[in-house]
Amino acid sequence: MKLTIRYKFVVGFLVIFCIGFTTMSFFLNKIIIKNNEKIIKKELLSFQKDLTIYLRQYLKLKQIKLEENNFKKNAGEIGTVLAVKFDDRAIIYSRKGEFLYDSAYENGEILIYEDIKNWDKDKQLHNKDLKLAVNNKSGYTIVTVNNKYIAVFSCPIFIDNMQLGIVRCTKDYSELFNSSKELLRVINISISLVFGVIFLFSVLLCTKITIPIIRLSKVSKEVAKGNFDVSVNTNSKDELGELADNFNKMRMQIKEQIGTIKKDRDNLKKIEKHRKAFFDNVTHEMKTPLTIISGYSQILLQQNFHDKEFFKKAVTGMNNESNRMHNMVLDLLEMSKVESNLDLDEIQEISISEIVTSTCEDMKIRADKYDIFIEKSIEKNVFVLGKQYELRQMMINLIDNSIKYGDIKSVIKIKLFKEKDYCNIIVEDKGQGIPADKIDKIFEPFYRVDKVSSREKGSNGLGLSIVKSIVEKHKGEIKLSSKENKGTKIYIKIPLIVYKMAISV
Repeated sequence: MKLTIRYKFVVGFLVIFCIGFTTMSFFLNKIIIKNNEKIIKKELLSFQKDLTIYLRQYLKLKQIKLEENNFKKNAGEIGTVLAVKFDDRAIIYSRKGEFLYDSAYENGEILIYEDIKNWDKDKQLHNKDLKLAVNNKSGYTIVTVNNKYIAVFSCPIFIDNMQLGIVRCTKDYSELFNSSKELLRVINISISLVFGVIFLFSVLLCTKITIPIIRLSKVSKEVAKGNFDVSVNTNSKDELGELADNFNKMRMQIKEQIGTIKKDRDNLKKIEKHRKAFFDNVTHEMKTPLTIISGYSQILLQQNFHDKEFFKKAVTGMNNESNRMHNMVLDLLEMSKVESNLDLDEIQEISISEIVTSTCEDMKIRADKYDIFIEKSIEKNVFVLGKQYELRQMMINLIDNSIKYGDIKSVIKIKLFKEKDYCNIIVEDKGQGIPADKIDKIFEPFYRVDKVSSREKGSNGLGLSIVKSIVEKHKGEIKLSSKENKGTKIYIKIPLIVYKMAISV
């Protein structure tokens, strides 16, 4: 059987209440009894002192000699005088406990038979004070008669160090005991009321605490099943409300993490597919020059080969294909380097304005070869955080592509400017252009447009792929627009603070 927190709390509080109430009642009763005893003892000592003084004066006044026999002879007179003096019952005994006189009854018994149920037993209990007096000690006994509390005092009479006898008297303390009982009853009622209020408050508090916990338990079960669209709604501003808010935040973070994991899984599948295609392309691109080189070399190795013209053609072809492979390997290494993680030690604040300017100057020699003019409009003091080598490589590839596929005696326009928090770069050329149905694939590795031919040999389709990798590495964007036989325009946007964002991830 499952025991709820509320059940445990209520049962536990009831147990604590019962134990606490019983303990407090017990100790309060003890304290009241001790207080009553203290009051009675104090009055007994006062009574004994007054009694001794009064008897001394009375015996001297009556000229009764201080002897035990004289005390016995005058016991009736002495008992009557004491009963009148103290306005209470007085019983006189010899110093050995022999009954001499009773101002109320003839037999000297404290209780008559009708007053008690167990005569023999109670008679012994009610005579404890008398036995103490016989042993030269004062004492008292509390006797209960018809809901009344009677204190019976017994004290030995010593005058001038001579014991004459024993005086026993009674006094009604019903008011004292009844007041104590009433006080104890009021205290018990007060304690019960206080505990009752505390209990009701605790039950309400427990309910307020357990309800959000129950909701949280239900929601956590749903989350465990994979349902992340549930939430814990509480209006509490205390720790429970904070717990619910933290749970909702945790649920959202888990949901986001799972979404990220799924996204990464899909990306891994795409990357794996891309890697396979990349490997197939590399294999295919290398297979062609290797086949040509192998074919020419086998012919040249024939013993009876004497064709000088074919020999020259074969050597030229092998040289071109080896150069093509060499350039391909260099581009592949460059691409691998770009796609690897950033080396944080080389990240620095760089003036991209200076990089673009210097690159245009360096590429002017290649452009002059085909009478192509590089027109630049570069805003000064544009800074980014990054690697200088990569940004320079990006610009070289862009300008080189424009030179390869641009028209002779055309103009390549290069613009750089800031717009809000972005660095904008535009490279525009006039040339062959790209068919509209090929634009979406132009950034893929090894992709070449069949109808677009380069004026230089050795193109392997990796230039724009490397550019895109560098831009994406900077969390930027690259777009391309082109029209056949008119030219191509490339737009690049790079956040000015992108590397700060990348480092904090």
